[in-house]
Amino acid sequence: MKLVHKDIEKDNAGQVTLIPEEAEDMWHTYNLLQVGDSLRASTIRKVQTESSTGSVGSSRVRTTLTLCVETIDFDSQACQLRVKGTNIQENQYVKVRVLAHVERASEALAVDILLISDKLFRHQDIATRSRYVRLVDNVKENGGNVRIFSSLHVSGDQLNQLSGVAAILRFPIADVSEAEEDSSSDED
Repeated sequence: MKLVHKDIEKDNAGQVTLIPEEAEDMWHTYNLLQVGDSLRASTIRKVQTESSTGSVGSSRVRTTLTLCVETIDFDSQACQLRVKGTNIQENQYVKVRVLAHVERASEALAVDILLISDKLFRHQDIATRSRYVRLVDNVKENGGNVRIFSSLHVSGDQLNQLSGVAAILRFPIADVSEAEEDSSSDED
């Protein structure tokens, strides 16, 4: 394995950039990774595109993902590392899991129906769990309905692939990125 960059703090926090050169290097990477780490790696994804006529096509593209690691698995027979996690950096093919959009809509009392995965209530990070419990409580207090989807069901799995949380709104609200642009232009 080739060490390209290393920046480790005294508290063992930091980052390293590694390039695997042999199949066995995946074993070493498996032993270095922990749940909660950020991992950037190249992968191939199936991307669907819709033309102006409405026809849908798909192609396989190579892209770089940055994940917050949730589970790690090593296949010793194939010397392959499988990492599951949440996207934390957006690119042209993969969106970041944030629907901040749904929280902002809830704050604006715009959420009519909150769609949320039960997986978010079992998240290892207590702060993340609390964040979604507060969101559910806020929607209920403001007269909204909450629908919890099981991650063991196809519908819950599909919701997890999007972000784990979505909302049907009572009325439209400005996009979060548009609101941030407006506020930054007000400051200028």
